[in-house]
Amino acid sequence: MEILSPGAMIGNQRAGVAGRESGKQNVFRQLVSLLLPMVLLGPGCTPTSSFLSFAGVDKPTGAPCRVAVMWIPEVRLTPDVVHGGARVPSLGGRVYLFGEEPIKYPIVCEGRIVVDLYDATPGKEKASLPLEEWRIDKDTLKRLEHRDAVGWGYNLALPWGTYKPEIKQVELRLRFEPLKSDYPLYADSAPVTFKNDMQITTRESQHIVKPKTQETQQTKAN
Repeated sequence: MEILSPGAMIGNQRAGVAGRESGKQNVFRQLVSLLLPMVLLGPGCTPTSSFLSFAGVDKPTGAPCRVAVMWIPEVRLTPDVVHGGARVPSLGGRVYLFGEEPIKYPIVCEGRIVVDLYDATPGKEKASLPLEEWRIDKDTLKRLEHRDAVGWGYNLALPWGTYKPEIKQVELRLRFEPLKSDYPLYADSAPVTFKNDMQITTRESQHIVKPKTQETQQTKAN
């Protein structure tokens, strides 16, 4: 029987812990990659109850250990409540918080979200400073809580004041800062590439009303 030194035993224990943590991270990434696309199916395709939530769980709360975000690769025109409802270019996303066992269901927690946007258009020099930074306080975040097919999470609509059509790809870095913790949680950051043929458009309707005299003249002429 091989006798291990104390140092080797501690090393093996650390390796075992690291292996378990790595396994949890892999399970978490697989879970997110499988379930988050369900959010983009639209309200007509998603069930009314959570796919993951257990019976009797209304709005699960707790201390989050992980944060996941899915960004919509489009720039949309949405009303800006700060500027009287003016329609401005915006980015949308969906945020979920998970506890130690992410395989269960997302949770909600008091805190705030900070998002930094970097221009990551291919061929451009990598920027050291963000083009935009959004800070969502705890009261606003509370109002953004929404339940979908995956579970409870937060809908984000971020007005993009520095938007330019030539920006084809961005990097969005998101962190969640729990109210009762000094340690923020960071979401995995990946470039978001917009569609090459994307155009920002807004629908407008126009209704032309003819004067009665004109309608009468046309009727007599016929």
